[in-house]
Amino acid sequence: MANGFDKIQRGGHTLYIRKNFRNNTLEQALLAGEKELQRCYQLTTIQSSKFARVYKFTVHFDDADREIYYKSYLYRSIWDFIKHLFRTSRASRAFNASLMLAENGFDTPAIIAMGKRKFNLFYTEDFLVTLGVENAKRIYECLFDTLENLTSEQVRSKRKLAQAFGRTVGRMHARGIFHGDLRLGNILAKQENDNWRFFLLDNERTKKIHRLPFRLRLKNLVQVNMFPPAYMSNSDRMRFFKEYWAESKKSGVKKVLLIKKILKKTSRRLRKKMRSGG
Repeated sequence: MANGFDKIQRGGHTLYIRKNFRNNTLEQALLAGEKELQRCYQLTTIQSSKFARVYKFTVHFDDADREIYYKSYLYRSIWDFIKHLFRTSRASRAFNASLMLAENGFDTPAIIAMGKRKFNLFYTEDFLVTLGVENAKRIYECLFDTLENLTSEQVRSKRKLAQAFGRTVGRMHARGIFHGDLRLGNILAKQENDNWRFFLLDNERTKKIHRLPFRLRLKNLVQVNMFPPAYMSNSDRMRFFKEYWAESKKSGVKKVLLIKKILKKTSRRLRKKMRSGG
């Protein structure tokens, strides 16, 4: 656990809380469980996968109301439960991956707390608590309007977003970092003056590898290119790739091979998604 966190234990429950975000009410609620969290705060349910529960609420701290996100990780199956008897929790893996990303110059929502409530051998609750990112939106929300509805200024902004995002993913891959689930819903975009910043979410399967294999590059690049054609022009896709190549430093031969595979696989997945109405 990082030095910036204090460890609190009560019974079988363990909480790591950021040293500069000590709040007794929040700490006691997190140690007690979700019912106590519900009693102390007004929780808003956030849409998530069926293997997690996510809530948003507000904590008053340092003379300001802070937006907080609480994520409780659920077991996917009996086999998943058995595996977690012998490996670190999903919350812990997400915590460590977020620290690794920050050390390598990438943004993630600031972690406030991470913990485990252990009621018995067969029932534990693992959770992660993060600060909300002010003035940020899911990246697909920034590209919501179809191209034909945009003003010239919005078109320029979308182009800059595509370029900045290409640089971010390129730098990530150049450092050997693979994001375990780089779908558009797991990326927050924030515009600061004339620049864009990107915050990576759901980092439990994100890892740093000495030499990032081709298949993992391909997987991430297909995930981030799942914009329907009406929302992302081919020119903007190429702006993304141009910046990606510049940062990731791939050779010309591998560029051609990779882009062919990306476009083929992305097109196939988009057609399948549209047929299913997703």
